[in-house]
Amino acid sequence: MRITYTLAVHDQARWMEANVSRVVERLRAFPGSEVILVENGSTDGSLELARRLSARLSTEEVEVRVDSVPKGLGNAHRRGLQMARGDLVVVIGVDLPFGFTDLDQWLALDDPPLLVLGSKSHPRSQLGVSAGRRAMSVGFRSARRLILGLAAGDTQGSILISGPLAHRVEPHLRCTDYLVTTEIVAWAVRLGARPLEIPVVYPRTATRSTVRPLRDTGRMLAGMVALRRRLRRVDPGPAPLTASEETR
Repeated sequence: MRITYTLAVHDQARWMEANVSRVVERLRAFPGSEVILVENGSTDGSLELARRLSARLSTEEVEVRVDSVPKGLGNAHRRGLQMARGDLVVVIGVDLPFGFTDLDQWLALDDPPLLVLGSKSHPRSQLGVSAGRRAMSVGFRSARRLILGLAAGDTQGSILISGPLAHRVEPHLRCTDYLVTTEIVAWAVRLGARPLEIPVVYPRTATRSTVRPLRDTGRMLAGMVALRRRLRRVDPGPAPLTASEETR
């Protein structure tokens, strides 16, 4: 099995080298895997560092690939999905907020579905977040359910998606901001996937979200409404194969 880690990079030079090295080392057990670093609008030398890491860390077992797109988490994740060549694609930021607790849970599954979510809302997740942050997450969850009909408790954690399904989802993506992870999940569900949420460890030392309730709530709701319109206009076509069928 080949695994792609597609990592969004924005002004994260201070911890990028350590985290990319960690991912490369973890993926050595899966020859043919890759790490994709998609820089978007950094001003701290992240792009130059990413290129140096690609040259230094790439091996025959694990390749580190780099690209740059305009600023926006959605731009970064969309480009990462376009470039991904793995059988499994892990979509997350280069800060690795969950470490490898999401990947470890995925690997422990006997027959993982095509879409798995590293979920902060899972009852067994270990969280180091404030009560205010938890309340905001509950509000986002209610909005997703009401507007998009998504039952998933957390669509803003990590996404572990089969490569073929990722390439079916990517052409539909339009969001340029943090709503992109919800968009990925919504389109995967529209195409027939049934997401499974798995527990993660999210310590207090993890990088905090840049989402601000007063600033971003209106934009988030408007984005969900626009996404609902797009979802309703598209014929999803045949349901995706199961993970076991893809590997036959």
